[in-house]
Amino acid sequence: MVLFAIAMWFLAILFPVSLFKTEPHALFPLLMIAVGLLVILLCAATFIRKKTTLNPIRPESTTILISSGLYQYSRNPIYLGFVIILAGWGMYLNNIPALLLIAGFIFYMDRFQIELEEQLLSQIFGDQFEIYKRSVRRWL
Repeated sequence: MVLFAIAMWFLAILFPVSLFKTEPHALFPLLMIAVGLLVILLCAATFIRKKTTLNPIRPESTTILISSGLYQYSRNPIYLGFVIILAGWGMYLNNIPALLLIAGFIFYMDRFQIELEEQLLSQIFGDQFEIYKRSVRRWL
């Protein structure tokens, strides 16, 4: 997420195509960033409460399938929180090319992170994960 945020900043400098004619008030973008952070923190608290790993690099260490809280609405609410943060950042930058880069983040996460995590979770939890996967969308 940090790399995409930096890339968005560079795009805003290289291609200054404004989203709004006037500079928007920073309140809404900062509120979006705060909401994204809150989503991430709520999910982290759930992982800690359930005593399972939060480390996306080691999903094989997962001990329980979490399907409550925000996980009843999205299989990947932490990544969704990242998208909300990036959207707030893009609005703060007031830059269309920067906002378009969010689609690249979503594609990257889908292809190179989420697919691998879901394969491992399917191996670990079998039918339980498949039922969860059919009932809860990947993003929203």
